[in-house]
Amino acid sequence: MTNLELPFTDLSPSLSLPEGLFLYAGAVGQPGQRRIYAALESVLKAAPPAPNRTKGGGQTSAAMTNCGEVGWWSDSKGYRYTPVNPVTGLSWPSIPDQFSEVIQQVKAQSPWPDFRPDACLINWYGEGAKMGLHQDRDERDFSQPIITVCLGDSADFMVGGFARADKATALKVASGDILIMGGASRMRFHGIRKIYPSTSPLPEIAGRYSLTFRKAL
Repeated sequence: MTNLELPFTDLSPSLSLPEGLFLYAGAVGQPGQRRIYAALESVLKAAPPAPNRTKGGGQTSAAMTNCGEVGWWSDSKGYRYTPVNPVTGLSWPSIPDQFSEVIQQVKAQSPWPDFRPDACLINWYGEGAKMGLHQDRDERDFSQPIITVCLGDSADFMVGGFARADKATALKVASGDILIMGGASRMRFHGIRKIYPSTSPLPEIAGRYSLTFRKAL
């Protein structure tokens, strides 16, 4: 099994998180992180990450790829889930067992023990990469949470309100941390403000990988 250091704890006893938002700091130890990364490398080889085009014609600074039954995609046609990689025309790689082991353990201790992801969006952030505040709203069932596993460099994860203009608060997340957004926080705006280069505890991981598990269909 992946090396989860249980029970999970919040980042700090003094940290007050909104209802439905959970941060499990250091949930995956370094041996577990290496196991996840080894599986991730096979996904990246089959479906290399690349910046996506936005509806407005811009380009994301984070590179993206997917694994699972469907993958999230962005281009001039809009935002959507697709069963094939539009670049290669091939199906996305399956979600590796090593990923599923982590989710099995996380969801068992969450308010969503029946969560079954069918998609994993993988974002890679190099130095200077960021992601603006946004909502995840292309899924069919907003009662299902979104679970994010962090690997590599630390980052400022921004959590806002339910309008883009609402004030956002920064949570510093590190390799091995797990975030859950569900329930009352499922539709909060969120994003990545900053990456802290060379903070990865594992020398084999450069930059930050965000493995974001969703129930898309």
